[in-house]
Amino acid sequence: MKKILTFIILVLGINGASAQPWFDIGIKGGIGTSFMYNKQIFDEQQITHKFKLGNTYGAKLGFNFVQEHQITFDIMQTSYTQGFTYTNAGTEANRQYNLKGLDLLLMYRTNRKGTYFEIGPQWTTVSSVKYTDDGGYFLTPYTFEQVINKKNFGIALGFGGYAFGTDNFGVTTGLRINYILSDLINDRGKQVNFPILQPNEESDPTHNLGVMFIVEMNYDFGYLVSSRCGKRTKLFVF
Repeated sequence: MKKILTFIILVLGINGASAQPWFDIGIKGGIGTSFMYNKQIFDEQQITHKFKLGNTYGAKLGFNFVQEHQITFDIMQTSYTQGFTYTNAGTEANRQYNLKGLDLLLMYRTNRKGTYFEIGPQWTTVSSVKYTDDGGYFLTPYTFEQVINKKNFGIALGFGGYAFGTDNFGVTTGLRINYILSDLINDRGKQVNFPILQPNEESDPTHNLGVMFIVEMNYDFGYLVSSRCGKRTKLFVF
């Protein structure tokens, strides 16, 4: 992994040596859905996934080495909902979890021929958990905020294309996929077998997969310009 990162940095450095780097800022938002993956859900078939809408919005700061290569830092406020159906005393019931949190993403983006592809790590902090269950059957000794790992790590990738804009302003649209690599559930959650909430000898890890349609607006606001003597680099803002 370190060798790959070193190689990318060297490539960007070589390409950027003869180019004029610049910064851009942007705002973005999106809508989509998510999927809590837990192996036990599929093995036991005690509850069934029910897709619900989620949303995300935030801002980004980008550093462009050249036209084709960019590093971005995103701060996103994300809310996603996972629904389940299950049978309680012969009657179908619905259970729903809503999680809100702050996502920090450090993304490498390549831009070519009006399209882009991005990939990078994601750090997520869960700020609130809401729970509803019209079956009202399953209870735990903990609140649902107590069974979730507040700090999570994952990976994100996205792709899309340029929609319209001017010389220093542009709008892009695309898809972003987020996958939480760490277990979303803590030790307390494993004791109550969250999110299944059915007694079991073992508790499998839970990972969240999100897919969002993203609209992004970017504005180029500053260039790094070297003086003729080559001794000093200045930021030219417009």
